Amino acid sequence: MEKQEKNAIEILNLLCGNNGCTIADSGGKDSSVLKHIATKAHGMYGLPFSIRHNHTTVDAPETVYFVRNEKKKYEGMGIVYEISFPKETMWQLIVRHCTPPTRLMRYCCADLKENTGFGEKLVTGVRKAESRNRKDNQGIVTFTKPKKRLKKEIEGNEDFRETDKRGVIVYNLDNDENRRIIESCYRTHKTLINPLLDWDDDFLWWYIKHENINLNPLYGCGQCRVGCVGCPMAGDKRWDEFERYPKYKMAYIRAFDRMLIERTRRGLENKKGWATGLKVFKWWMEDKNIDGQLSFDMDGRIYEEYTEEWLQ
Repeated sequence: MEKQEKNAIEILNLLCGNNGCTIADSGGKDSSVLKHIATKAHGMYGLPFSIRHNHTTVDAPETVYFVRNEKKKYEGMGIVYEISFPKETMWQLIVRHCTPPTRLMRYCCADLKENTGFGEKLVTGVRKAESRNRKDNQGIVTFTKPKKRLKKEIEGNEDFRETDKRGVIVYNLDNDENRRIIESCYRTHKTLINPLLDWDDDFLWWYIKHENINLNPLYGCGQCRVGCVGCPMAGDKRWDEFERYPKYKMAYIRAFDRMLIERTRRGLENKKGWATGLKVFKWWMEDKNIDGQLSFDMDGRIYEEYTEEWLQ
């Protein structure tokens, strides 16, 4: 048995052996490894555990089907597997909050992913290696000038870094370097246990192959992340997602249209350019194309993309 595997099993047994725990299954590779480890701990020590997947309503279809199959597999082993559905869909949340979800305003995570399991021991697949990947590749917001309200937060906080031009970069990291094996969340009264915290990417992928762990088919399609379609934390990769899932793009646009109606009803002032749901989508995607820029279809017809107006 590999040292990392043994340590993870011992952590689960030590911290959850008496009363059991709930494995958080996102449908991603870390969750699949975590379920495999928990199953081994169950065989070795009789660890009681259940599994929960929070359905976000914006999961990729491949993830939805993968989770359903995982539920059948583990229930066939006598393990309780719950798929938790939210009270509101992403589309309803957008209208209620009157703003698209952003890197700084991530109400979707709280309402769609963190609304279950209050007061329980929740085991997650958080890894520090994922934190470094996100810091290098995505999840960054830049302000041209430091805001006064951030001044105190910036000092001594690793999530903030000042730029050469006196701007501020904010790192939005779920898997922060400061994460620990066991944590307490005072807001939700959950005890979070992270047995894979120190696993690096190379060992994780070696272990997946060595143990023949079944993964979400999206990884076999070249995807490096499995999450909500359109998540702002994915950065420019969202363009590829919406190419793959155009119906999700249209669903966001329709939600933004309803959001604008609700903003008008509440007397809220819109941001510049928020004239239609399509233009809100453009703002949300940080599209650098200029309004009025023309495109051609395969038949040579000319149209303006963000008004969908055909000119010829």
